[in-house]
Amino acid sequence: MFRIKKNKPKITADAKSFRVVRRLNINRTYTPLKIGVVAGYVLLGMLSASSSMFGIIVGALLHRLTGF
Repeated sequence: MFRIKKNKPKITADAKSFRVVRRLNINRTYTPLKIGVVAGYVLLGMLSASSSMFGIIVGALLHRLTGF
């Protein structure tokens, strides 16, 4: 028979284990960037614009090389 301990914390699906939290604290190679929501959207927009501009440039160069 097992006894149920009083005041034991509830186990939730989103709770991390102690070892995982400790490992993340010790491993300093992973540091999440804490920027605002607006800054994140601006960064995402800049990345999207630069990738689309790169695609346009590559398409124009291929168009020139093929002669169409």
